[in-house]
Amino acid sequence: MKLDNQSIQLLNVFESMTRSSVKDCIIEDNRVIFIVNPGNIYKAVGPKGHNVQRIEHMIKKKVKIVEFDENPVKFIKNYLLPIKISEIESKEDAIYVRAENNSEKGILIGRDKRNLNELKEIVSKYFKVIDIKII
Repeated sequence: MKLDNQSIQLLNVFESMTRSSVKDCIIEDNRVIFIVNPGNIYKAVGPKGHNVQRIEHMIKKKVKIVEFDENPVKFIKNYLLPIKISEIESKEDAIYVRAENNSEKGILIGRDKRNLNELKEIVSKYFKVIDIKII
């Protein structure tokens, strides 16, 4: 996994502000996703989301914080929070995500499958998962 200069700078700022350990930093057009090591999520978010608000104000982008897990199913569940998922199961090389209702399913997939493709890309960085299906 290679990080560019901007990612390293954001990662350093995030770690120094939150005193949490970060595994990865993913920069998108309008947001930054920080993947924090297991057990660091509460430190990273801060009381009442204070750290997230401070960092969003500082970098002028939305911030999403995800706790890493060695289990791909648990990692996906962490990534999808706060979307209500009724079930996530792994079969062979695919992971099946069942949303609680159609509106949640629409959010999971996103316009032009943007959210689903983003999820697949991030999960494939850490795990050998062939496909993620929303059912």
